[in-house]
Amino acid sequence: MKALYIFLSLILGVFPFKTGSLESNSEKQVYVVHYQWGVLNADVARITASCESVLWHGEPAYKARIYGKTAKFCESIVKVREDFTSTFTAADMRPVKSSRKALEAKYNGGETYKYDWENGLLEMTISSNKSSERKKEFSLEEGTLDVPSLYYAVRSIDLEKVSDGKPFAIRVALGDAVETISMRYDGLQTLQARGIDKTTAHKLSISITSGNTFDPKKNVVIYLSDDDVHIPLYFEAPLKLGKVTGRLESSTGK
Repeated sequence: MKALYIFLSLILGVFPFKTGSLESNSEKQVYVVHYQWGVLNADVARITASCESVLWHGEPAYKARIYGKTAKFCESIVKVREDFTSTFTAADMRPVKSSRKALEAKYNGGETYKYDWENGLLEMTISSNKSSERKKEFSLEEGTLDVPSLYYAVRSIDLEKVSDGKPFAIRVALGDAVETISMRYDGLQTLQARGIDKTTAHKLSISITSGNTFDPKKNVVIYLSDDDVHIPLYFEAPLKLGKVTGRLESSTGK
């Protein structure tokens, strides 16, 4: 399941996002996650992304959540829950408060993130049933996101700024680290995939070389709807063992 959330974890040093472009008061998308490896070829989980308008210290902001859970038939093998929450500013999508809770087999833990933008410091508090609570600190660079704010920031990419096809660097607070990932915009493509009506969509390619989950020789791809809201319709992530895909099942709100 970690692969599903690394997929959601893209960020940037170059910042090709249209800040302040998220206009929804409340919305929700649900994705079906499919895994294929050997004889296993099944829908194994669902991811729900939701967001609502709030105030943070009197200023417009958004409260977002990315929640994933395994299908019932999978839980006889391993039960997984991933729960990301974030509050981020409406003006520039800066995370101001966020956390992650995770359950996988016998592991039960997570992280909370404290953002000190004035001093450029990100403090993580890491908890686990297998060890005592600990803290880590990272430099907080402009453009750093967490998983939920990233999901909405990706939908706000200024495609004119990345239409030259050159990759751009991205930073995201994920788990107990800050990951850097390379992303490239590949233009409008025809999307034809299982469970998705044939349509035209914007294709993003992501190169992930760190960790031991993904196949470093292949890109993760995401397809965004060809409209003003750029909702992710489908993703595909080649793993070292098999392949995981995700398709949009439903979307409500603006």
